[in-house]
Amino acid sequence: MTDNLETRPWRADDLDLLRASEALFPPETYPRRFLAGGRRVRPLHRKVQDQLSAPDRRWAGQIALHGSQVIALAECAWDPAAQDSPTLTVNVAEAWRHSGADHSVLRQLISRCLSLGLTTFNLDYAGSNTPLASLVDSVRAETGARFAQSAVTHAGIGHVTVRAAG
Repeated sequence: MTDNLETRPWRADDLDLLRASEALFPPETYPRRFLAGGRRVRPLHRKVQDQLSAPDRRWAGQIALHGSQVIALAECAWDPAAQDSPTLTVNVAEAWRHSGADHSVLRQLISRCLSLGLTTFNLDYAGSNTPLASLVDSVRAETGARFAQSAVTHAGIGHVTVRAAG
């Protein structure tokens, strides 16, 4: 399934591709993967658009494309004044879950973030999303950086903080 898959850093013109691919990321699938309960989720392209326009935040993204469709997006948003603020998010099109696209974009994004000097990452996820820990462990091994993890789950929401040892 990963044949003809391109992964690369986000570019300004990718917002139109993401908007056109929005139907591949049905909001009703988000709660079981990312959130607990029935929190309202903005369309993915609007979330990215808001991140890009926030004057006091920085944002980096890595995408996976299949043809002209965005099938995965890994994002890192942070406040340059707060060292522990970087938050990672991975979104994968429903049909591409378990394809390895999430792994590719997250690994590449973390490598880019480390080269930017970011050393702490926070991830929030649905507590039922058990593959997350193994994904983070796998990415940690591949990036060559040693990390320390701390994790907590409360009311169905998991939170992982990953710090690069340095």
